[in-house]
Amino acid sequence: MLAEPRKRHNGQPQACEPCRKAKIRCDHASPKCSRCVLRNLECIYHPAPMTKRRPPASHTPIQLDTTLPADLLTTQNVSSTFHIPTDSSVGTAISNAPVDPSPAASSGLTTRSTASKRNMLFQEELGQHETTRFSAVFVENQESFGAVMPDTTDSNLHELGREPDVTARSRVELAVRTLLNFPTARTFDILMTEIHHVYDVWLSPTMIQHCLEQVWTEYPSELGELRTRESALRVANDLFLNQKKPRPIPDCNMVSNSDHVSWLNWFGGPNLRWEMIGILFSWAGIAFRCKQEWDPVFALPEQHGRDRTTAADRMRECAAACIRLCEVNFEITDIMVICMKDSTRLQSILISDESDRLRVDYGTVRSAFISAGMHRFTPARGVTPFSQHRASLASSMYYYDKSHSLFNARPPMLSNRYCQCPLPLDLCEEDVYGGQERLTAAIAKLDSNGWNTGGHIFTTTWLRALAMLSPIREGILELTLSVNSKFTKSQVEDLKAQLCMIVASYPPHIRYQGDSEWPLKSTSRSHKSSTHEVYITTRIQLDVLQCHFLLQRLLVSRQFSGGQDLFNIAQETMSVILFLWLNRDQLQEFHHTFDWIAISYGMPCAGILCVELLRASNLVPPAPTCELPSTAARSCVQFSRSEVIQSLIMFKALLDWIRPTDNNAQLSKKFKTVLQRIIDAVFDSFQPSCNVNSQEMPSEHQSQRGCVSQDRQSSEESLPAIGREHDIGPGINTFNDMDWLNTLDWTQGGWLEPGNLNGPTFPMPQC
Repeated sequence: MLAEPRKRHNGQPQACEPCRKAKIRCDHASPKCSRCVLRNLECIYHPAPMTKRRPPASHTPIQLDTTLPADLLTTQNVSSTFHIPTDSSVGTAISNAPVDPSPAASSGLTTRSTASKRNMLFQEELGQHETTRFSAVFVENQESFGAVMPDTTDSNLHELGREPDVTARSRVELAVRTLLNFPTARTFDILMTEIHHVYDVWLSPTMIQHCLEQVWTEYPSELGELRTRESALRVANDLFLNQKKPRPIPDCNMVSNSDHVSWLNWFGGPNLRWEMIGILFSWAGIAFRCKQEWDPVFALPEQHGRDRTTAADRMRECAAACIRLCEVNFEITDIMVICMKDSTRLQSILISDESDRLRVDYGTVRSAFISAGMHRFTPARGVTPFSQHRASLASSMYYYDKSHSLFNARPPMLSNRYCQCPLPLDLCEEDVYGGQERLTAAIAKLDSNGWNTGGHIFTTTWLRALAMLSPIREGILELTLSVNSKFTKSQVEDLKAQLCMIVASYPPHIRYQGDSEWPLKSTSRSHKSSTHEVYITTRIQLDVLQCHFLLQRLLVSRQFSGGQDLFNIAQETMSVILFLWLNRDQLQEFHHTFDWIAISYGMPCAGILCVELLRASNLVPPAPTCELPSTAARSCVQFSRSEVIQSLIMFKALLDWIRPTDNNAQLSKKFKTVLQRIIDAVFDSFQPSCNVNSQEMPSEHQSQRGCVSQDRQSSEESLPAIGREHDIGPGINTFNDMDWLNTLDWTQGGWLEPGNLNGPTFPMPQC
């Protein structure tokens, strides 16, 4: 709620800034007075309109923006004196001496000295591979240029290319409104109960917990339940002042950065900025979205009746506002990339994954990832918290780049020719940020390939397994999306061999064991943990099967292979998906992922099952005969029609179970309609025709085992006499496997278009 208007010294209400400057009477209305509404002006009530700006002290290296309100110049920066609690595994806490206000001195992070900065014409660091950069010659020879430019200061060069801040007042208003929506402490306490179930390296529990501890230590009343605009402004002042400081870049090889205190102060402590506040907003939104509708967090009065969707959307707006607040002093750093990535992920769970807006947002994040130089860095000589954290982010982004490219059939932005993303070690965050001794002991327990030997599944365990599949995915994209190039069967077979080698290198505890490994009894904490581990191993298996599926699709598309292997992989994938869904009561924490599983993994495989089922029912023409001379390639697809129908019916039930508030609910509804039409057509084809003799009916064996006849002419003659161009529709009228599947998977047109929801018109038996 808005605070009461301030009173002037004479007891009269304070006027808004436009009326005060114009010296006209203000009616003191909130949020806008009537005169500002009529003149379409920005109505702002300045907290201290008559305060004069203080000139900056001569010893202060920070150049404050003179266009900012006075309060931004006078409020003390509380963050600069934040102490991290002493931990027994860490040793002594950080010393915050007020004599040296530089972030490097207070956090142990390595930055260039002041003298070296004065002699540098360009401030950017230069990698050995960046010889084409416009400033490469000057950076490489900075010692030579420094000899003739000893008095070059960074006061003017540091601001080179930056636009003046002409929207300071609107930014302050946006900052206040954003902080007024910051969740309360008790809301965060409820959301924190399941923070370790996120399994996302972009949402580090240690990072989130540390920053929340700092926020509630420094601003318990400013951001408490009784917060006001004035209290939110005091927090915004501190963040704006921190935003003016140059952010230090930790060195992965420095011994001083091997303790978790240095890593924590890299993004928090005296360096707490709007980017980190945006990460907290994004995490809160994702946590809201993962909750059930009846969760007690939505009953809190500060939620104002919001549900999981509206609460998450409010957090998305605030996270986007934090990114906007960084635009004036915009620099792409690791924390900025994390903030943009988390905000985009929150957006992705609110809207459909087929949205073009989402594709553009992810493209922006990947561009920021490259701009920050995170796509290529030299592996550290030793493992530090910062090097482990950055390796995790790089591997994750490389995987997401291939995953989104496959889903949308678009070229990837990251290529192995230009990227160097080493895999993170299989360590838990408690070991990484628990001190140098604990980190060294945990590394010593890893095997030669970097996997943990205790049989545990951490967030990095899942990430390593998926990131190792990225080269296979990139190879699939190269063969599929390359222009004017034809691939050979040997190229696909090589990728299949590499995939089998990667899966064979997985440690035993992350290999999929099937239904036998599910903990069906007991609800103890140990079994609950095992339930999560089974979910992760199942998700890894789905990614492996997806790679096999896409590779087999390449072979079938060029008629290098028959459809039997492709069908078997599709049927196996469907059984794994249904296995997860049948145990959904034990996976309530992961219900928000089922719509993505059904669309990304299930829809293409269900399309294959539908194709073969329709062919076996003589409702569509048979598949084209392969050009291979072997009889195995020409053999028809063998399957149990009853088993396939049962799988499709259960998959339809899964699509119907997806909640209307899930982001892919509309897409699931479209495909459910298509699936229902196909199942109805297959069942209708079983009915005997009145003018057909019983001797001409298919045998019981033929009805149970669908097999396309090798004589295409006789098969085509057995098709019902229908108008294919009109009755079947464009989805089935295309006889090629690849073209037909494009109407079902990856959301490309065909039956999934809004105008074709009724599906094709199959012929009904005539009596």
